[in-house]
Amino acid sequence: MKTFKHVEHPEIPAIKQVNANGARHYETPFGVYISITTMLHKLPLTPELAKWKEDVGDDVANYAMMMGARRGNKLHSAVESYLKNEPLQGMKQSYGVIAAGLFELMQPALDKIDNIREIEQRLFSQKLELAGTTDCVAEYDGVPSVIDFKSASWMKDKDSITNYFMQATFYSLAWEELTGEKIEQIVIIMASDNDGQMHVFIEQRSNYIERLKQAIADYK
Repeated sequence: MKTFKHVEHPEIPAIKQVNANGARHYETPFGVYISITTMLHKLPLTPELAKWKEDVGDDVANYAMMMGARRGNKLHSAVESYLKNEPLQGMKQSYGVIAAGLFELMQPALDKIDNIREIEQRLFSQKLELAGTTDCVAEYDGVPSVIDFKSASWMKDKDSITNYFMQATFYSLAWEELTGEKIEQIVIIMASDNDGQMHVFIEQRSNYIERLKQAIADYK
């Protein structure tokens, strides 16, 4: 098992997660901001996702999304413990068979992470009036990166995860605003349980800044 190095960074003001109008928000020193994840979920569905929901019906779609959220939360817990250098004995008992399997798929990519700034850090941007919790800010293969961990039933392609790239771009911009450290690279590490695949998507935030700003404008 790898031992990860954790490095210091400028202090980030603490913010509180709250529920406002039935949606996740954060109380910041400058006001209550909606969560980036919630904002992106409120945008119109992609044609592919809309067709899927129409084909399977609302009940099946809602159940699948609920189970996906549970699977993702368990996987995140396992990854967080690993990156914090905590022991991971009895993973199947602690996190479940599916999450343990997804973690094993991800581990080769996780081992490319080091010099970790933060894990599960709440961030906000006064400029964008958004907030959220980033999975990880660290070096990936030696390059400072904002890193998100995603699970899926089947492996997705780059064109279908634009929201993930916009989400990570927001975290990168908020991190720079709060700490002064500019991080250009965004990394999505994804594992899928039905086809047993793992893929690392690496992009530059500059490719998604305008899309993020347009999404914010569309939401408002």
